[in-house]
Amino acid sequence: MRRDWAAVAEAKEAAWLDVRRVQGVAGVLRLADALRAHARQVRPDWPSADDRAEDLATHERVSEALRRAGRVGGG
Repeated sequence: MRRDWAAVAEAKEAAWLDVRRVQGVAGVLRLADALRAHARQVRPDWPSADDRAEDLATHERVSEALRRAGRVGGG
């Protein structure tokens, strides 16, 4: 099936920004938690150990990139 993935991404971003504008950060966190709970209903085994390891590795890469950016920017 063909989809305009750029349009999907834009709509997703706009929807999250709207939730934040209307409900604040607390609303975003509530919605994110509801999505997590739904994912667990659909796949009780989620997240797997591999999913968690991959997520941690991503967080570590982002954290290091932000540290480097802070040093380059004089922070």
